[in-house]
Amino acid sequence: MTRRSSAKGREAAWWAAALVAAALAAGCDRSPPVSPADAPAADQPQRLPTATIRVAGAPLVVEVADEKAEHQKGMMFRRRLGPDEAMLFVFDRDDNLGFWMRNTFVDLDLAYIRSDGVVVQVERMRAHDPESVYSREPVRFALEVPAGWLEAHGVGVGARVEVPAEVAPRP
Repeated sequence: MTRRSSAKGREAAWWAAALVAAALAAGCDRSPPVSPADAPAADQPQRLPTATIRVAGAPLVVEVADEKAEHQKGMMFRRRLGPDEAMLFVFDRDDNLGFWMRNTFVDLDLAYIRSDGVVVQVERMRAHDPESVYSREPVRFALEVPAGWLEAHGVGVGARVEVPAEVAPRP
């Protein structure tokens, strides 16, 4: 085996181990890591249908991720975000959730929100961090916004988020 193929073998083993570790981690199913060269074009990020929610009384237009595949991809591969770009992850029921930042190129704020619309946890998520950040209690929604947005808008634990019924029908 040549030195070059040995290095390729180690890299392949690392990616395989990373994929296995991701599959074993609790929370959402995860896609395998993607190298920046394999990432979708920066000018062609995933765009989802939008809705307007109210965060601490202020309107915010969010992309709505309410399907499993959308949950898995989230804000991955976006190289920049506008100051008010946001994504609301909607789940069918309250559950303990875990989010990570693999293949995400920008820092984000994450708010975990119960089904009654109360923010119960706020986290700063660092670009490319493979470690999952779990909700400390069951939640129905997760809101991702550019890093610093929550603080700039006075949103913290206890803030209220109004999600229209057409976005998240009540069971």
